[in-house]
Amino acid sequence: MNKLWIISGALIVAGVSAYAGGLANAITETAPMMVEPAEAESSLPGWVIPAAIIGVLIGVAVLSDDDDDGGNGSPT
Repeated sequence: MNKLWIISGALIVAGVSAYAGGLANAITETAPMMVEPAEAESSLPGWVIPAAIIGVLIGVAVLSDDDDDGGNGSPT
């Protein structure tokens, strides 16, 4: 009976060690893919900011009361 336990124990140890490598996932290499960067879309078109700056400059020029006549605004 003792011999049976020794043989079955040896078979279990051999079977477990033989099966242990089968538990790991197989390593597969995928082909590398070239990723092209996507073009960034701006939130505002390129002409909006310069147009806003020009509008502000025109507004400042209109609102500045610089007549260069040296008086209080009444003709002499």
